[in-house]
Amino acid sequence: MHRHATPMTETRNAKLTVKTAAQIGIVALSYFFVARIGLGLDAVGGFATVVWAASGIALAALLLGGYRLWPAITIGAFAVNYITGAPIIAALGIAFGNTAEAVVAAYLLNRFGFHHALDRVRDVLAMIAIAAGLSTVVAATIGVTSLIAANVIEPSGFGEAWNAWWFGDAIGNLLVAPLILVWSNWKPGMRISRFWESLALATVLVITGCVVFASQPSPQILALGREYMLFPPLIWAALRFGIRGAVTSTTFVATIAIVYTALGHGPFVRADLHENLFALQTFVSVCGTTFLLLGASIAERRTTTLELEKARENAESANRAKSGFLAVISHELRTPLNAIMGYVELLLLEIDGTLTDAQRGILDRIRQSQRHLLALIEDVLGFAQVEAGRLSFTLQPVVLRDALLSIEPIIAHEAHKKGLHLRISETNPGVIARADPNKLRQILLNLTTNAIKFTPEGGSISVAAERAGDSVLIKVSDTGIGISRENLPHVLEPFFQVDQGGTRRFPGVGLGLSIVRDAVLAMNGDVNIESEIGKGTTVSIRLPAESEAPENPDQIMPRLAASDSSTAAPARAATQS
Repeated sequence: MHRHATPMTETRNAKLTVKTAAQIGIVALSYFFVARIGLGLDAVGGFATVVWAASGIALAALLLGGYRLWPAITIGAFAVNYITGAPIIAALGIAFGNTAEAVVAAYLLNRFGFHHALDRVRDVLAMIAIAAGLSTVVAATIGVTSLIAANVIEPSGFGEAWNAWWFGDAIGNLLVAPLILVWSNWKPGMRISRFWESLALATVLVITGCVVFASQPSPQILALGREYMLFPPLIWAALRFGIRGAVTSTTFVATIAIVYTALGHGPFVRADLHENLFALQTFVSVCGTTFLLLGASIAERRTTTLELEKARENAESANRAKSGFLAVISHELRTPLNAIMGYVELLLLEIDGTLTDAQRGILDRIRQSQRHLLALIEDVLGFAQVEAGRLSFTLQPVVLRDALLSIEPIIAHEAHKKGLHLRISETNPGVIARADPNKLRQILLNLTTNAIKFTPEGGSISVAAERAGDSVLIKVSDTGIGISRENLPHVLEPFFQVDQGGTRRFPGVGLGLSIVRDAVLAMNGDVNIESEIGKGTTVSIRLPAESEAPENPDQIMPRLAASDSSTAAPARAATQS
C-alpha cells in the first residue's frame, strides 16, 4: 500500500525546503565574506592564512542548524578559493577538506554531549581538543595537498602552509564558533545596572586595545609586554558576564589586534605581515583558551549554585510538609490514647466489678505503655511545632529556684524507683533568667529524665543553677554511661540515637536533646555538652539573666499538683533522647 502525501504535508515540506535553502545561502555568503578577508591577509601561497574565521562559522552552522547545512560550506569554500585564483581541482579539494573538517568536529562534539552554551568546563575542553586541535588537521592536510597537486605551491612549502592553515582554522574554531554559539540562545532584556557595566567594560577594552596595539613597534614596547594590559578587563568580563562576556571580549580584542597589526602597529609587528599575524594569533589563542576556561568555570559554578539553592528550597518545602504532617498525625494520635487512659482509669476504679491482682497488673502495664507512647507523641509533636515555626515563646522573668523545685516531685519518684541519688542544689532566689517558664520547665524535665535514663542503678544526678555575668547557668550532671567523642557532636541532632539497632537498651526517639537545643536557642541561649565514656555527662544551659524578679512567682512557674507528679508528667519526660 502506498501512502500519498497530503496537501498539508506537501506544503510543510516545501516550507522546510525553502527555509533550508535560505539558511544554506546565508551561511555560504557569510563564509565567503569572512574567507575573502582572511585570504587578503598575506596568506601562504595565497591560500593558507593564520586568520580564518570561516572555520568558526562553518562549525557553528552545523552545530546549530544540523548536518543539512553542509552544502553551504562547500559552496562558500569553493567560490572564495576559485575567485582568489585556485584551479578548479584545487578549489574542489579545499572545499571538500573544509566541509569535512566542520562535519567531523560537529559529529565528535555531538557524540561527546556538547552543550552549545559552553556552560561547562568539559565543553570548553572538548572545543579546544576536538574542534581546534583535531578536526583542523583534516582541512589543513587535504587543503595543502590539493594546492601541491595543482602546482599552486611547491612540496617543500608543505610544512609552512600546513602550519598556517591549521593555526588559522584552530583560531576560528576557538573564537568565532564559541561567539556564535553563546549568543545563539540570547534573549533580550538586561538590568540597567548591567547595561552600564557592559558599556563601561566595552569602553575600557577599546581604550586598552588602542593603547596596546595602536603604538608604533619598538624594542622598549616589546620588552614591557604591554599586551598583558588586556588581562584585567578580560578577567572582569569573565567574572561579571560569564562565558558570553569572556568569548565576546576576547573576540573583540582579537579583532582590534588584527586590524592594527595588519596596519603595522602594535607589539607583534615583525619582519612581514605573515609573521606579525602568526605572533599575534599565538597570543590570541592563549587568551582565548584561558578566558574560555575561566568563563566556563564561572558559568558552571553559577549553575551549581542555582541547583543547590533550588535543592535547598525543595528540601525546606519537604521539611515543612513533613513537620506539618507530624504535627497533625501526633495531634490525632493523642485523642485515642487519652481515651484508652480514661477507660483504664475507669476499670481501676472497679465501677463494673472487683479486679483481681493479675487484672490490676495488666491494666497497670497498659497504663505504663500508654504513658510511654503518649510521651513519644508529645516529643514528635513538640519537634514538629518547632520545625514548622508554630511554637511560640513568651519571655519573662523566671526565678530558677522555683523552676528547679517545680520539677523535683516529678523526677524524684523516677530517680528513687531506679535507685539513684538525686541532688538539686539550693539556688539563690536572686538568680533569675529571662525565659519562657513552660519551655524552661520542659527543658529541665528533658535533661533530668534523660540523665535518669542513662544512669545505672546506684549512680547520682545533680542539678544546679547560678548567675554567670549577664547570664544564668544551669547544669545537669550524671554519672551515667557517657557519650563517646565521635558521637558527641551529633547528640543534638533530631532522631540521633547513640544506642542503635534492634536490641536497644534505652527507649526513645532521639528528640529530647534536639528539642532542648531548639528551645534554648529560641530563648537567646546556648547549650554545651561535656561527656566521657563510663564517667558521665554534664549538660550546661546558658540563658540571659533578668535583673528583676517577677511580681508573682507562683504564676510564673506554677507548682505541679500531686496527681501530676505521679501520672502523665514523668512519663512524658522519661522518653527523651
